[in-house]
Amino acid sequence: MISRHQHHAGRGAIFLSALAALCAAALFFALPARAAHNAQEEATRNFDKTLTLPAGQSFHIEHKFGELRIHGESTRELKIHATIRVQLGSRSEAESWADQIHIEVEQNSQGVRVRTVYPEKSWFNVRHISYSVDYDIAVPSDAPTTARNAFGNVNITGVAARTEIENKNGQVALRDSGPATLTNAFGGIEAGNINGNAVITNNNGMVNVSIVKGSLEIRNRFGNVTARNIQGALTISGGNGPVDVNDATETTISNSFGPVTARAIRGNLTVNDNNGAIEVSDVKGNATLNGSFGAIAFSNITGNVACTATNSRIKGTSVAGNVAATTTFGEVSLDQLGGSVDVQDSNGNVTVREVKGYAKLNTSFGAIDASALHKGVRATTGNGRIHLSDIDGDTYAKTSFGSVEAQRIAGNLTVENSNGPVGAGSIKGDVSARTSFASVSLEEIGGQIAVDNQNGSVSISAARSAACRNISVKTSFSSIHVRLPENAGYAVTARTSFGRISTDLPITTTGEVGGNSLTGKIGNGACTLSLTDSNGSIEIQKLAR
Repeated sequence: MISRHQHHAGRGAIFLSALAALCAAALFFALPARAAHNAQEEATRNFDKTLTLPAGQSFHIEHKFGELRIHGESTRELKIHATIRVQLGSRSEAESWADQIHIEVEQNSQGVRVRTVYPEKSWFNVRHISYSVDYDIAVPSDAPTTARNAFGNVNITGVAARTEIENKNGQVALRDSGPATLTNAFGGIEAGNINGNAVITNNNGMVNVSIVKGSLEIRNRFGNVTARNIQGALTISGGNGPVDVNDATETTISNSFGPVTARAIRGNLTVNDNNGAIEVSDVKGNATLNGSFGAIAFSNITGNVACTATNSRIKGTSVAGNVAATTTFGEVSLDQLGGSVDVQDSNGNVTVREVKGYAKLNTSFGAIDASALHKGVRATTGNGRIHLSDIDGDTYAKTSFGSVEAQRIAGNLTVENSNGPVGAGSIKGDVSARTSFASVSLEEIGGQIAVDNQNGSVSISAARSAACRNISVKTSFSSIHVRLPENAGYAVTARTSFGRISTDLPITTTGEVGGNSLTGKIGNGACTLSLTDSNGSIEIQKLAR
């Protein structure tokens, strides 16, 4: 029960301002009648009226300072029961005031309208008054119902027709209704089992909705939003509170300064959140996730994922479709992707595992670590290391001031590096590697090899294959070390300065072995072996068995 409590304040008025409304529930309007004053007396008066409400007619009530309880019944009777309470210094004063509170009931061809009318006498001339009117109303369950209230709770159950509630400074509860429109401020909204579409708007209070057999639109500020089992399209616009959705169809969520959680979405999902984390799972459709200053996580998505973030970490797993992820100042971690992946990151590490489609990975000032990519990869970073393994396709890696490591590549490998080492092993295709001021080490290379280095050593070994592949190596101020199968054939050109050339394989030569220049053939000379160095030695060795 919510009451209206007043006291005399000399000539000063108690203004019903917006500030008073903000504090109403605790300081002014929501005082229980029995808490008004220790010396007060209470008067109670009941109001009862029963009418017949024909099919197709509606019920409407306008009220304030009290609770509304409305329940649908399988009858054509409209039963109105109200309890009027007044507290004043004496019983006679309280009874006099109670008699001045009227309940107007009007019936016409459209239906029945009820209105609570309070005395027009100035409240400020009465000392320590508290009063309220609480309603308990039975309506035909098929009657469209509208309730407007202030400073009291509203509870409606079992009205199968359209229901509209507008309230302030109190709780709203709706259960087992038809299509509904609910509006509240400074109080929570609870709604469940709505057979139709629903629109819910709230300010400064939570919203909790479950089982809606139509579409649902929720707008809320400064309160939590929870939605469960929504069978139509769901749209949520929130702010300054968390949003939690479970078991819905097509869903769109906008929020700020609060996290968003969405699970079991039977359709496409769109989430826009600022300054809050996003967590999404079990989406049977596409997911579009946009956030800032909060982590984003998604899993078990049957469609594509498009994720755009600012200053946020992104983590995703088990996506059947393609994934596009963009962020800044946050790491990206993706696993078990059924389509292609495109990652654009700034100042964050990128980790990708088990991708069935092509992978495009880009970051700056962060490392890239990727494995089990079944259609190849393009990995680029600035000032970060790159580690790639088990790639079933062509591979491209570019960085500076960071190392590149590639293992078990089924296609060709291209590496562009500056001031960082390059290491690769078990490459079935061709290898092209470029770097400076760092070493290059290539092992078990099945295709052609081209290395362009400056001021760094180069060590390469060809795969154990009967067929030779062309090899070209350039470096300076360091050594070149080449290991070849003994049954391979190469036309050899080797040159260096301030260094020596040596070989373990027999070479038919026109130059001096052991000098700084060598031209000749190994075996049939079917492939080209070109080795160019400055200020470093060159070694040609037989590949160990």
